[in-house]
Amino acid sequence: MSDFHVVVEDLVKTYPGAATPSVDRVSFSLPQGEMLALLGPSGCGKTTMLRMIAGLIAPDAGTISLNGRDISAIPVYQRNIGMVFQSYALFPHMTIAQNVAFGLDVRKVGKSERDSRVRKALDLVKLTGLGDRRVSQLSGGQQQRAAIARSLLIEPALLLFDEPLSNLDAKLRDEMRDEIRDIQRRTGVTAIFVTHDQDEALSMADRLVPVLSGKRDGVNHFSGVVERIVYRG
Repeated sequence: MSDFHVVVEDLVKTYPGAATPSVDRVSFSLPQGEMLALLGPSGCGKTTMLRMIAGLIAPDAGTISLNGRDISAIPVYQRNIGMVFQSYALFPHMTIAQNVAFGLDVRKVGKSERDSRVRKALDLVKLTGLGDRRVSQLSGGQQQRAAIARSLLIEPALLLFDEPLSNLDAKLRDEMRDEIRDIQRRTGVTAIFVTHDQDEALSMADRLVPVLSGKRDGVNHFSGVVERIVYRG
């Protein structure tokens, strides 16, 4: 069995009508409990990579393994992967507690256990006492914390972030950068996030995968073998 919790090997994706792949033979690996950043400019294919790992997009070739198991062809709902979307994807007609509990409701977890786990998750992300509020009553940073709590509540084997700080102002970005990293360390969840911000990647990640953007016939793409840089002890 591999020593790595996540292993991506030779992943390829070409969208219909595109002259070149959006993702072209990309490989990287990530140990249990670490955070990895996919760093690159807009349009380079890094979000496509994240969505293939999540199971939202099917790869044309290559494999994705999680804890030694090939999940490349497994449906998204069977992967046990949490994802925090750029827009947070909270339901406006639900309270924050109902949003956070959504994954447990889908899994038909009992009310007593569900309510207890929701309270603990809200405490973890510093939203204690705000469970009865609506999404519109929270700040951008609070909405992001709620989205993180919802993803963590299902106890995912892997947590994915798609440009997690891009919708926040500069001051709040700095605060949430530290908070996301703190939550990841306290929970020990293995995580991958996408960003175009070098400072963000360097301050949050244990490992950095620079996404090398090239142009072929005007189409940005991953270029060949992606380098992995390990810069924390």
